[in-house]
Amino acid sequence: MIIPKPEKIEIEFTDAKLTGMAGALFIARLARRFKLPEQLSTHIQLKKRNRGCDDKDSLLGLIYNFCAGNGHLSDMDILQKDRPTVSLLGLEDVRGSRRMGEYLSRFKADSVKALYGVIRDLCRQVAPDVIEHVVKEKSYLPIFLDGTEIEVDGHLFQEAKVGYSGSRQYWLHSIFIGHLWASARLNPGASDVCYGWQEQLENDVVPLVSDDIPVWARMDNAYYRKQIVEWFEARPWDFSISVTNDNYCRPVLDCIEGLPKSAWTPIRSDNTEEAILSYHQPAGWNRQQTYVVTRRWHDGKQWLAVPRYSVILVSRSDLPLAELVRRHREKQGQENAQKGPLIDLDLHHPPCRSFHANQAFYACGQMAQILLRALQYKALPEKERRHGIRPLIRKVIRSVGRLTYSGKKWTLWFVKTAADLGWLLEISNRLDMKPPPICS
Repeated sequence: MIIPKPEKIEIEFTDAKLTGMAGALFIARLARRFKLPEQLSTHIQLKKRNRGCDDKDSLLGLIYNFCAGNGHLSDMDILQKDRPTVSLLGLEDVRGSRRMGEYLSRFKADSVKALYGVIRDLCRQVAPDVIEHVVKEKSYLPIFLDGTEIEVDGHLFQEAKVGYSGSRQYWLHSIFIGHLWASARLNPGASDVCYGWQEQLENDVVPLVSDDIPVWARMDNAYYRKQIVEWFEARPWDFSISVTNDNYCRPVLDCIEGLPKSAWTPIRSDNTEEAILSYHQPAGWNRQQTYVVTRRWHDGKQWLAVPRYSVILVSRSDLPLAELVRRHREKQGQENAQKGPLIDLDLHHPPCRSFHANQAFYACGQMAQILLRALQYKALPEKERRHGIRPLIRKVIRSVGRLTYSGKKWTLWFVKTAADLGWLLEISNRLDMKPPPICS
């Protein structure tokens, strides 16, 4: 049947309980399965008076809004007025943007620390599925440590300082297990780029990884430090670190200078890149280290007059050179995973003047990413795990639905024009829910 294009559309209003966040129902169900509401109620107790929106609903409203990609406090005003969605999420009330900002300003160092404890409990329930899948796929578990600048506008943000880029900033330091945001700390501006790495590893990551799991940690030049290397050497974890500082590279390159071409091993099928092992003991370090040095004679189709070298510190020398280089360079994919939450959850701009308030804000963003990954790993087929969280937001969370009440029963109706009806059916079945009704 051909549906004619309407030439004239009249505007009317309806009392139907419509929602543009129908898929958030699945996130709310997962959160309850993980006992997240109870954990928040137990560990976060900032409210003094028993009226209005409590601690649990305040934080859950913000987390669920993040799961829909709404990362501004002003988005809370929209959610607050969307009563069908509030009911769908199982919340008694939602704070508007002004009251949410006031609530976040109540966070202090101890309450932020308590929030990190809630995140650890949530991560412990999600990480095993992620770890099992990644190890099965790669034969090892990639762990990625990195930090990123969070720019702020204005001069009234506590602890914001001018960083190396010349802009006022906070510093967000994160650790990813596969593509799971396992640890995050919002640090003051102009902090050391790997500030707090040991506390995050030992408190947030090590408890998630059993001793029989082969680990490969990847880091950039900022982590080329004696104490970091020694920490990893004391554990049965393999690691690799990019060495890009010229002062650090020069002694390593000097060790291989003048070697014949036969000493180099091609690591690409087209022979455009080759590699060799080099050994060097940096000043003040306790032992000699192993490095993979690569060199290229091409930049695309263009020949280079001088070869281009790169240096990678590695913990092992028993693997093929091509494999060592491949494992390290896969960190570029995890760098994209770090950008993902900031872009997809719209977390680029901290909203509060209080530093601890902004720490709580980003902690809630981390919980949203963990819940979205949980939805992906627990409620979708294995082949769908290659996606980032953006398709989950667009195809599931932002699905349109109609909430009805009939025969003493609430029903959420999804439209047949949903972006991916198969995902909605699969998720509802895997979460032991009845398949969502489809509007005709």
